[in-house]
Amino acid sequence: MAWGSFHVALKRLRRDERGGALMVFGIALPALIMGAGVVIDYGILSEQRTAFQTVADASALAAAREFRLANTTPTAVQSVAEKFAASSLKAANHSGTISTSVDLRLMTVTVEINTSAKTNIMHMFGTEMVAVGAKATARVMGTASICVIGLERDKNETIHLEKEAKLEAPECAVYSNSTKKDGLKAMNNSQLRARFICSAGGKYKDKHDSFTPEPTLDCPVLNDPLASRPPPSIGGCSATDLKVTTSIALSPGTYCGGIRISKAATVVMNPGIYVFKDGPLDVSGGASLKGTNVGIYLNGKGAVVRFDADTTIDLTAPRDGVMAGLLFFEDRNSPMNQKHMILSNAAKVLLGTLYFPQNELNIGANKPVAAESAYTIVVARRFTLSAGPTMVLNAKYASTNIPVPAGVGPGSTAAHLAR
Repeated sequence: MAWGSFHVALKRLRRDERGGALMVFGIALPALIMGAGVVIDYGILSEQRTAFQTVADASALAAAREFRLANTTPTAVQSVAEKFAASSLKAANHSGTISTSVDLRLMTVTVEINTSAKTNIMHMFGTEMVAVGAKATARVMGTASICVIGLERDKNETIHLEKEAKLEAPECAVYSNSTKKDGLKAMNNSQLRARFICSAGGKYKDKHDSFTPEPTLDCPVLNDPLASRPPPSIGGCSATDLKVTTSIALSPGTYCGGIRISKAATVVMNPGIYVFKDGPLDVSGGASLKGTNVGIYLNGKGAVVRFDADTTIDLTAPRDGVMAGLLFFEDRNSPMNQKHMILSNAAKVLLGTLYFPQNELNIGANKPVAAESAYTIVVARRFTLSAGPTMVLNAKYASTNIPVPAGVGPGSTAAHLAR
C-alpha cells in the first residue's frame, strides 16, 4: 500500500516537472525569437548599410573629380554625384534617398544616402522600421586644365580616335559633351591617355582598353568656355584668292578667298591677326609656314585650315590683344559641315588654343603633332584622329609667355575621401 502511494506521487511529480519546463520555455520563447530576429535583421541591415557606404564613397569621389575641371560649378558637381549614386544603387538592387552638398571653398563634395528599412522579424515585436544610412565626403586640392572639349552634344563620335591614333594629354583633361553612348569613341587599337577623361554620355565605345584612366560617365555638359571671347574685326581685302609659290613674308590683314601655299614655298607670317574670309589657309606641295604671335581668324564658307602631309608648320598664338592665346578662331556663324585638317608630318609647334566651335578638327598625320609646343588646347565641335597620328597636348604653361584662355587654365588635383 505504501509503495503504491509513493509510485503515484512520483509520477505526479514527473508530470509537474515537464509542465514547469514547458511553462518556462513558453515564457522564454518570445525573448529567444526576438534575440534571433535582432541577429538576423542586424545582419541584413548591416549589409545594406555597407552597400550604401560603398555607393556614397564612389559617388563622392566621382563627383569630386569634377573639381579638376577649371570651369566647373556646384550644380555640375552635384549632378554628377546624384546620377552616379542613383545608377549605382539601381545596379546593386537598393533604393534610398540621395542628398548631396558641395563646398567650393573647401573643394569638397558630400554624398549621403538614407532609407527606412522594414525589419523581417523585429516588426513582430513593435520595431517596424529601422533607419539605415551612410555618408561620404571627398576632397580635392586645386583644379586641372581642360585641354580638349568636344562641344557637340547630340551626335556620336564627338571625340573619335581610329586606326591606331594616339591622343596624349597626361597633364590635363579631355571632355566630350555628347550625351550619346558613342560620343566618346576609340577604335582599331587607338589610345587616349589623359589626367582625366569625362563623357556626358552614359557609355563610351572602347576597343582594347583604349582609355587611361577609364572615363567618368554622365558628366554634366560644359558650356563653351570661349563663348564670350569677341572676334577680331574684319577689314577690307588685303588680297583676294592669293596663291603663293615662292618664299615670302606675309603681313596681317584680311585675305578674301584665302591663301594657298604650295611648290615648296617658305612663308613667314609676321606677328598680328590674319583673317581668312570665304577661303582656306591651305598649305601643300612641300611648303612651310611659320609664324610667331599670330592669330588666324576663319570667317565664312570655305574658311578652313588644311596642312598636307609633306608640309612643315610652326605657329604660336599672340601674347596679347583680342586673340591672346588663340592660334585659330573659327567664326561662330561659319557654315557647318566643314572640316579642318592637320595632316602635316612636321607640325611640331602649334602653341595656343585651336578654337573651332562650328566644325570638326581632324588630325591625320603619321608623326607626332604639336609635340614641341609648351601647350596646345583644342575646343571644337568635333575632334577626330585618324590614320595613325599622335597628337600631343602638353600643359607646360609656365614655360611660355603665351596666355591660356580663361576656363581652360592650369592646375593639378587628386581626389580622396576626407571622411
